[in-house]
Amino acid sequence: MKSNTILIGLNELNFEFINYYITQGLLPNFKTLFEIQPPIETISEDDYKLLEPWIQWVSIHTGKTFEEHQVFRLGDIVDRPEISQIFEELESKGYKVGAVSPFNAENRLKNPAFFVPDPWTKTSPSGNWVVKALAKAVSQSVNDNSQSKLNLKSILSIVLGVLVYVPIVRWFYYIKIFLKATKPGLKAVILDGLLSDVFIALWKKTTPDFSVLFLNSGAHIQHHYLFNSQAYQGEIKNPNWYCEKGFDPLIQVLKEYDITLGRLLKLQNIKIVIATGLHQQPHKHLTFYWRIRHLEKFSQMVGVKNFIQISPRMSRDFLIEFSNDSDSKIADELLNSYYAKSDDQKIFKIDNRGTSLFVELIYSNDISDVDAIYSKTTNQVLEGFKSYVSFVAIKNGEHNGIGYVTSNVNLKLKNQIPITQLYNIITDITVKKYFNNLKSK
Repeated sequence: MKSNTILIGLNELNFEFINYYITQGLLPNFKTLFEIQPPIETISEDDYKLLEPWIQWVSIHTGKTFEEHQVFRLGDIVDRPEISQIFEELESKGYKVGAVSPFNAENRLKNPAFFVPDPWTKTSPSGNWVVKALAKAVSQSVNDNSQSKLNLKSILSIVLGVLVYVPIVRWFYYIKIFLKATKPGLKAVILDGLLSDVFIALWKKTTPDFSVLFLNSGAHIQHHYLFNSQAYQGEIKNPNWYCEKGFDPLIQVLKEYDITLGRLLKLQNIKIVIATGLHQQPHKHLTFYWRIRHLEKFSQMVGVKNFIQISPRMSRDFLIEFSNDSDSKIADELLNSYYAKSDDQKIFKIDNRGTSLFVELIYSNDISDVDAIYSKTTNQVLEGFKSYVSFVAIKNGEHNGIGYVTSNVNLKLKNQIPITQLYNIITDITVKKYFNNLKSK
């Protein structure tokens, strides 16, 4: 009998916390999966700087370690055809493939069922004009999240996406959440709910042999609100102005994921594989996240010149591109020279690729209205630094190299496997080899 494989990426979720909520009588569909296939640990990289989800998901999509694929930045997969991904590999074998928000993946499919890129990777969406408009709107909403603004075109695209792809019964659910949207994390819950609705609608219309749904809001909420979770047993608490005592954003997103799982489990002849890539452990101290506003204006104010493009990436990061190595090197040295006047802490961390700089704003203390930054090489001072940044969040969770995998079928695996093994497992399930191999053993 024909079956279809769905890979669900629940990025960085801590299954230990999910188990806690299950013991409280919540998350019945997670409970069903955990009983069929108790969570298996996946092992990724040893070097902490490589414990980034955009690295680990490329390892899942390719079956290669970082040393083999060398994808270090979000977006690095683009224009790297020598790094073969599971999507085009399965399509080349005659299987229909679809994906919604696959992390750090390039759309190389010749005839996809559908392909909605993640918000940060510059690759073309595939689908009708509504899907393409919705993909652009999601990208704009995510990349401008620190300013909490949506432009009119994005608003109209999202509304149209809701009308076309969201069942009417879910409209009341969204209205209920929207009325509480000022609560921390709930806008992220709405986003992943919408991505799930779009995925399920497109899946039912096209029934691909292999498809991916990647959801990142759980990772976002754990990063920024984990200290408010009932499952967290530590002593650090978020300030009340940031997330009020008694409100648990994590269970809100997990309930949404549980609803999605329940809807998918009702589909006929579906094999579901859930992977996390990594998981998060509680952070040990209070760390603030900031994001540069108006990137071009700020770069010019601190003296960065001759760049051809500057664009935001996830959270605190941005990318500056130059036409030559010389201008890039000058900007690298300049940005590396900036420190906070108040405590002499470094402002930026930079990865230089010759003509491009991947810049991370690493300053992690609170910033007052009178704080300034200065260059230790040019002595230039930028007063009122706070006017150039947006507060993003307080760090609550940090990366741990152990991830998890579970399924609605027993995978007959050891308790711990290399993360790269998921590529072959998913491929074999899709081409119907996996369970035949199990029977022959």
